[in-house]
Amino acid sequence: MASGQIHIAILNPGVEITPLRLRGWLQKEAAVINNRANPGDGAILRLFLTKTLRYGLPGKKLDAILQALTEKYPAVLRIEVQLIEAPLTADEMEEQTRIANADLQKFMQRAEEYAKRKQAEALENTQPAPIQWHTLKSALD
Repeated sequence: MASGQIHIAILNPGVEITPLRLRGWLQKEAAVINNRANPGDGAILRLFLTKTLRYGLPGKKLDAILQALTEKYPAVLRIEVQLIEAPLTADEMEEQTRIANADLQKFMQRAEEYAKRKQAEALENTQPAPIQWHTLKSALD
């Protein structure tokens, strides 16, 4: 993951997705995201569920579905679930995209700061190698 990229995918099931169809829809979407990812890339899925979809499934069932997605698709690092009243509109999707991009920028800044801090700590804790002097005899001696 050190050389890969992190992506945030916004998943917005439409009104045609029922609780019975949610698992298949999520698997299809996760497969597309996983297949699109390069080796080493990771994706955070932001799933916007209507209250009808969320409460149409038992909590343990939804947890099992989401856990299976993260286990089956290695590019899916995490799934964040947010409850909404109705499926997101195009304007709301654009706003969520702006929020996701801002979150990615913050994450990249924190990652860079962490890498610099770790590099400074490593340099600080590094001991210089001792110099060893050898007296060698030549074959002529």
